[in-house]
Amino acid sequence: MTAEKRGPLVRVAIVGLGAIGREVLRAVCARPGLLLTGVADPALAGRDAGEVAELGTGPLGLIVAASVLEALAGADVALVLTGSGVADVLPIVEAAAAQGVDVISTCEDLAYADLATADLARRLDACARAGEISVIGTGVNPGFVMDRLPLTLAAACVRVDRVQVFRVVDAAKRRAPLRAKVGAGMTVEEFRAGVAAGRLGHRGLRESCALIGVGLGRVFDEIRSTIEPVVAERPGIAPGRVAGLHQLAVGVRGGQEIVRLDLEMSVGALDPHDRIVIEGDPPLDVLVRGGTQGDRGTVGAVLSAIPAVIAAPPGLKTILDLTLGG
Repeated sequence: MTAEKRGPLVRVAIVGLGAIGREVLRAVCARPGLLLTGVADPALAGRDAGEVAELGTGPLGLIVAASVLEALAGADVALVLTGSGVADVLPIVEAAAAQGVDVISTCEDLAYADLATADLARRLDACARAGEISVIGTGVNPGFVMDRLPLTLAAACVRVDRVQVFRVVDAAKRRAPLRAKVGAGMTVEEFRAGVAAGRLGHRGLRESCALIGVGLGRVFDEIRSTIEPVVAERPGIAPGRVAGLHQLAVGVRGGQEIVRLDLEMSVGALDPHDRIVIEGDPPLDVLVRGGTQGDRGTVGAVLSAIPAVIAAPPGLKTILDLTLGG
């Protein structure tokens, strides 16, 4: 929806009131220029949205709807904070397109839907264009630390030969769902079984790798990926048990490694940080001490995308289409 179609306030609908959804709701209510007009979450239907999100200011006077369609009514943009797969958010996007509501989602696979679900990506793009809306998947990772930020830094280089991004996250300081998806407390055998079944691991790392390639104008011959357990003595982790995971996504072209994304998420991880190393002219080595806070960073990335998504032409977008800022 273009800026010409809306008034001075951007009317926002939220779909999904999990831990991130509640943080986003509080941030929307505190952000000048945004007006919360609808909230949907079948598990919480009938309750006051302000009380669910623990605003601390009493009831908001906005009842959580069971129906996405009900929450979308009158909105300019929908913040979809549920589902990690493109197929999960497709029905929501279709409903939004029918009402002319732009979509910003934290769905990891949506960050670059063409990589693993090209057919669904084309369907989403056609649906968005038909409804004259823009759709994007973003967050802190994918969406910022391991794709958008490296590409922003690479803009200062005359030549880029190789990009490496290292992210170390202390899972003990994150939400319980994240600790669960990194396998904390499991045996090594349980961990490997969980990885094989697709229950464990960070979704979106391959998408971030592919996005960097696109941003650099390099089409990879392959993206190699691995997930290994981190077995270490950490607080709350029994000896010999898994503390977390070490995951890689490596973009290769012509037999050469162009992009390496190196992610460790483990309980009690030593020296949490984000580090971006660019080999080229000039070389760059940028360190974010302590790393970018995952949950708050996701909230910030979602809200910051609102103006750019509203102004964007219709279709399925990626973070390469966004401008920095909010």
